[in-house]
Amino acid sequence: MMAGAMGKPQPHADKLASAVEGDVLHAAALLPSITRLQALAGDFCGAVTENPSLPEQRQILRRVHSLLNLSVWLDGPDIVLKPGSPRITATHVNGAVDYCLHAYHHLTLLAPKLAFVDLLLDFFQTALGGDGQAIVAAAERLRAAADAVQAAATQVEDSADAALKAGIIPPYRLSDFHTRDWEAAEYVLLPIRGLRSPALAELQQVPAANSPLSASVASLSAEQAAHLATPNILHSSHEDGPKLAALTQSDVLRLKISAPGVRVLPQVFYEPARSPMLELDPALRGATAAAAQLSVRVVDTATQQPVMGARLVAFTDFAARLGAEGFSDAAGGIQLALAKKQKIEVLVIYGPAGYWGLYRAATTLEEGERLPLQAVDLSIPDHLQLLYGANSPSAGEGVTVGVIDTGIDASHPHLALAGGAAFVVAESDAGGPGPAAIEGGHGTHVAGILAGRGAAPGGRRGVAPGIKLMSYRVFPNAGGGASNYDIIRAIDRGVADGCDLLNLSFGGEVRDEAVREAIKDAFDKGTLCLAASGNDRRGSVSYPARWPEALAVAAVGRLGSFPAGSSEELDAQAPFSPLDASLFAAGFSNIGNEIDLAGPGVGIVSTVPGGGYGVMSGTSMACPAVAGAAAALLAHHPAVLAMPRDSQRAIEMLRLLNTAARSMGFAREYEGLGLLP
Repeated sequence: MMAGAMGKPQPHADKLASAVEGDVLHAAALLPSITRLQALAGDFCGAVTENPSLPEQRQILRRVHSLLNLSVWLDGPDIVLKPGSPRITATHVNGAVDYCLHAYHHLTLLAPKLAFVDLLLDFFQTALGGDGQAIVAAAERLRAAADAVQAAATQVEDSADAALKAGIIPPYRLSDFHTRDWEAAEYVLLPIRGLRSPALAELQQVPAANSPLSASVASLSAEQAAHLATPNILHSSHEDGPKLAALTQSDVLRLKISAPGVRVLPQVFYEPARSPMLELDPALRGATAAAAQLSVRVVDTATQQPVMGARLVAFTDFAARLGAEGFSDAAGGIQLALAKKQKIEVLVIYGPAGYWGLYRAATTLEEGERLPLQAVDLSIPDHLQLLYGANSPSAGEGVTVGVIDTGIDASHPHLALAGGAAFVVAESDAGGPGPAAIEGGHGTHVAGILAGRGAAPGGRRGVAPGIKLMSYRVFPNAGGGASNYDIIRAIDRGVADGCDLLNLSFGGEVRDEAVREAIKDAFDKGTLCLAASGNDRRGSVSYPARWPEALAVAAVGRLGSFPAGSSEELDAQAPFSPLDASLFAAGFSNIGNEIDLAGPGVGIVSTVPGGGYGVMSGTSMACPAVAGAAAALLAHHPAVLAMPRDSQRAIEMLRLLNTAARSMGFAREYEGLGLLP
C-alpha cells in the first residue's frame, strides 16, 4: 500500500487509476517532502558528534549530502509518470515520507539509521523514474520497515535490533553506500596516461577561487544538472592537469563520449597508518553498564600526579568487544560503567603525549584504584635509536624529502622545515603546511623520526637530520581522511619542488588508480615514493603501498625497547626472528609479497606539536624510518642524485636501496628485502 497524508493507508496499486500521457508528479506539490528531507539532513548531521569514528562520520555526511542533493533535485522539473502505470500523486509521496519519518525517530543505533535513510533514498530513486508500479513496490518496502520499527518500539527488545533480526531493515555495513542516478558525486579526472593532457585543458574551467565548493553543486537546478554538456569542475590543479568534478552517473557516461581521452575515477579517502587503538563495539557501548559507577585514577608512575587525557578501555568480553571506556580528567579521574571487582579480560590505557600506555590481562579494578603511566624518558633509547641513534647530524645532507601527511609543526625546536603547502581543496588549501587542527600530530611525529635534530637529554635525533624537509598537508583541519585528489596534487608539488623521496604514511583498502598514476609520474621524474603497508593486523598490504611503483614498508619491533606492561606489548607477536629472538614482526603490520622493506614501528618516540615528544606505533612510523635511512644512503651517492630527473634516476636510487637492505631473518611477506643500514 501507498501511505496517504499523515500515513493513512491508500488503495493497492491495482486500485489506483492508471496514468495517461501527460500525467506528472508536480514538483511544487512535493514541497512538504522537500522540507522534511532537509530537516532529516539536519537531524542526521547531528549524529556526527555522537559517532567519533572517522569512517562512521564520513558515512553520516554522505547521507546528509544525499538528502540535500535529493531535495534540490525534487525542487526542479515535474516527474513524468509512465502511461498505464498506477497514477501516483504528490499526496501519496508526501504521506509516505511522513509515515516513515515517524518511525525513524524511534531508531537509536547508527547502522539501522543508515539503512533506513538508504531505504528512503531508494524510494525516491524509484519515484524519479515515474513508474507507478515500481513506486508502489518501493513504498511497500519502506512501509514494512517503518511498521517493524514502530511495532518493536513498544517492546522490551530494542526496535532497531528487532527490525534487523526480522530482516525488514537489511544488515548494513559502512562500505555499502552507493551513489544514485540523481546524485552528483565527486570524481577525479585524469588523462589516460600521466597527469597532464590537452584533453583536460578542453574541459570546463574551474569556478572562481572564492566560490565555495558546496555552492557549485547547490546552485545547479535539476534541469541544469540533467543537461550538463561538460562536467561541473570543482577544482583544477593545472589547466591541463587533474581536476575534481561533480558528476551524476549520466554525466559520467556522457563524458566518456565527449572526452574519450579523460579517465573518470572515484574520489577515495585515506587515513594515517598509525596502529589503531582497541575499541569497544560502537553498537554495544554501554551494554554492560552496572548500576554503580566505578572510579579510578590515572597517575604518573614516578610523581603520582594525575595524568589528564589518557584513554582507558576495559574489555569484559574481548571477543565481543564489550566493556567500558573513558578519558581521564584534570584530576586523572575516570568514571567507568563497571561493577567493583568485575572481571576484565583486557585492560588497556593509551597515554597522552609524553607517556607510555598500560596493558593488563585477566584483571579487576578496585574503587579509587590508581593506574600508573610511565613518562617518556628521552635518555632511554627506543628501537629507532638503537638502530640509527648514532647517525651523524648531517646524515642525509643534499637529499630533499617531502612528508605528505597531517602537517608538520615548524615551531618545534627540534625540527627544521624548509617549506611546503596545504593541499585540502575542501578548505581552499588554506592553513599552510602546519599540523591540522584536529588529529594533526601524526605528521610532526613522522617528521621527527625522519629528520629530528634534538639531542639527549632533552631531545631525539632522527635518522637523517641533514635532509631538506618539506611538508605537504593533505588532511583537513576539520578532521577526516585525505582525498586522493589532494594527495595527487601534493605528490605533483613535491616532484616540482625537487623532492628525491616522498613519505606516504597513510593507506586505504580501495584500489585507487588516481594516486597510483601520481606515483608513476613521480617515478618517471626521478622521485621515489615510500608508503606504509597499513595496520590491519596482518591483513593485505593497503594502497598505495600495494602498487609496484611504490616502496611498501612493513613494521617490526624489538622486545626491551618499550617498558614492560605498556600497551606496546600487545603488538609483540610471532613470528620472532631466528637471527635475533628479541625482534618480532609487529602484530598490527600488514604483510604480503608486495612488501619491499621494513623498519622499526613499535613504541617509537618522536616529536609532537607544541615542542614535546610522544609515543606512536604503526607502519606510519616504520615508513619515515626507512625513508630516513634511504636519504642517508643516497647522500653518499651524489652522482646518482645528479642524474637527470627521469625514470632511470629513480631506478638507480632503487638499486642502491635494494642492494643495501639486509634480511632480519623473517619470511619475505613480513620484511621484503629487510632493513636498511
